[in-house]
Amino acid sequence: MRQGLKIAVAAMLLAAVGCGRSQDLGSDFLAVDNVEEAYVIIGSSDTILKKEPTSSFDLEDGKEKCTIRSEQKILLQTQPKNEGNHLFVKTLDLLPGCQFHNGYIFRGHISKSSSRNLFSANMHAFLDTIAFAEGTGDRYDYIYSFATFSSYTGHPRRIICSGYCSDAAGRYQIKSDTWDDVRRMLGLADFSPESQDRAAVQLIKWRGGYDDVERIDGPNTFSDALYSVRLEWASLPHSPYGQPLKSEGLLWEKFKQFKKRYE
Repeated sequence: MRQGLKIAVAAMLLAAVGCGRSQDLGSDFLAVDNVEEAYVIIGSSDTILKKEPTSSFDLEDGKEKCTIRSEQKILLQTQPKNEGNHLFVKTLDLLPGCQFHNGYIFRGHISKSSSRNLFSANMHAFLDTIAFAEGTGDRYDYIYSFATFSSYTGHPRRIICSGYCSDAAGRYQIKSDTWDDVRRMLGLADFSPESQDRAAVQLIKWRGGYDDVERIDGPNTFSDALYSVRLEWASLPHSPYGQPLKSEGLLWEKFKQFKKRYE
């Protein structure tokens, strides 16, 4: 197929896809050359598309905000962009009840996105900080005690005894029973790096630390975020599990260093 025809086919397929509904585009669509799909998938709760990244309470329905139903895949004109606690999007088609294409969606209500940086710079840097504290760094294939596994098809579920026994695995050293809970919640199909990242953010949410991470702007707010998740990761300050702890000062310096990766 000639290049011009391929692009035309892609455009027709995009135009044919309705917005505001879950879509199964199929392998034929994805096989079209030089077409990079842009999308967001909403999580388990309804959310709002709004013209400004502020509170939606005072915005006018239809003209300034509109509802997006849970678990919907929304196709976009371009890749979504990080804007603090939100993603800025340009919808391919008008959503039901909407009079505008360009708007903001709260990042915490998005389960997945075509953007390579689904999470904010703060969240990415905080994940890197947790990995540093856990001793895994940028490795996603560690099991407890720094053994490794070779397949990301699922949690390795390999118990290793070194001081105590654990099957904690991956960059964030998630135990299999915890993984099963978060995997079911998010519908994760594998133990890939992307799935591990999404799982770690969900654990932060469950511990009530998501907003604390997004608010980090200095050592005090960083300390608040660490305290929120201290029961999830045994290497963090104030963790009660009796394992060696990293100091807040060291982790703050690392967080600032890591954040530069995403700015």
